[in-house]
Amino acid sequence: MSSATRRAVTTSAATRALGAAAATALLLGLTTACGSSGSGTSSDGTVTLRYAIWDAVQKPALQKSIDAFEKQHPKIKVKIELNAWAQYWSKLQTQLAGRTAPDVFWDHVAYFPQFAQQGVLTDLTPYIKADKLDTSVYDSKLLAGWEQNGKQYGLPKDWDTIAQVYNKTMLKTAGLTQDQLGSLSWNTTDGGTFVKALQKLTIDENGKHPNETGFDAKHVKQYGLALSSPNGQTDWWDVATQNGCKLQDKAWGKWTIDQASCVQAIQFVQDLRLKYHVAVPASVTNTPNGASLPQVMARKQAAVVWDGSWDLNAYQSSLKGNFGVAELPGGPVGKGTVYNGLSNALYAGSAHPKEAWELVKWLGSEESQKIIVATGSVWPGIPTLNQDFVAAWQKQGVDVSAFAKEAEGTTIGYPLTTSSATYNVKVLDAFNQVWLGQQTPQKAADSVNEESNAAVK
Repeated sequence: MSSATRRAVTTSAATRALGAAAATALLLGLTTACGSSGSGTSSDGTVTLRYAIWDAVQKPALQKSIDAFEKQHPKIKVKIELNAWAQYWSKLQTQLAGRTAPDVFWDHVAYFPQFAQQGVLTDLTPYIKADKLDTSVYDSKLLAGWEQNGKQYGLPKDWDTIAQVYNKTMLKTAGLTQDQLGSLSWNTTDGGTFVKALQKLTIDENGKHPNETGFDAKHVKQYGLALSSPNGQTDWWDVATQNGCKLQDKAWGKWTIDQASCVQAIQFVQDLRLKYHVAVPASVTNTPNGASLPQVMARKQAAVVWDGSWDLNAYQSSLKGNFGVAELPGGPVGKGTVYNGLSNALYAGSAHPKEAWELVKWLGSEESQKIIVATGSVWPGIPTLNQDFVAAWQKQGVDVSAFAKEAEGTTIGYPLTTSSATYNVKVLDAFNQVWLGQQTPQKAADSVNEESNAAVK
């Protein structure tokens, strides 16, 4: 979401759906000789840059950063353009097609491959070399995600992982601790200690648990878990990683989600809902029209959700500190999570590339990221500032360090592929059916894998 993607969105998980990407290829492929509409130079030589983002929660912190930037660059003004995720990509694609895109905009790795291929992004390598910018300050995995054929198309803006967000009261009532929740494991035989814990957290209207005689699966008052994702980032991708599944044979390569280790992971996620009855039904959470994970938690329909760090402010808003964050459980091959991040892209058609680079460089600097991290809205692209983010949330009474611990462990990056548009449309339809029990995991994986690979360019 993304992000990561990504990401950094604090509305529903559905807003991270990438189905709208299907139109991307139709809108790109154009030359970018014209400048950004709305950008310009005033009579006194002041340049105005347009900067597009999608997260309202981050805007205040970004504005503080921009204010500091403008003080250091009195001849550059920056106008932030906020468009919600649901409209962001369609509007950006229209602007790219009309050669009126913002000078700088948030980029997501789901869109990056096509954007790079179509030539709408500026290669930052010459600027980095000319300014002798030290890129070693960034996490190498994040930096590599914005590189293609020796060209660097972005500097890490932030990062996110997936963790277990839980209701403190519900966890305590079930006799579980945060450490216990984060040390659970699952297997494909009986669900392992993870399912046993979720059974303690799942209660029907008569106070029965799923492992007790008389449990009524049709009338559940509180579920142990809620899962939701339009593409897999916050549910089965993580389970797949814990089962040894590789989503691709290599970056920019073929999809491989039809392999046994991936299908087993998908089956386990389906079992949580339909076999063990410990997860909120897909009829409630299926994207794009289902309830978001923060909404499910606010309604007290589930004790635990798997979600990205981009939604922390949503939980704080509804639960007022009555929530915690634990690491994901481990699977047959151990722990693992999706690790993703955004970048600030420089539009290749900007009429003010030098000034736009100054903005991109600033946003990627330690000085700027310290300003943004202090608000607790997003993890920083510079790892040495991670503790600042933890400290910001500690002041609010929430320990978010589990996200950072996971980032340091086994991770998979968001798939880099030119077929994202096709994948995100196909996987949403097929897997919504899987979660409802209307299609087998194997059949869904086979069809999505085949059609996505057919779209690789």
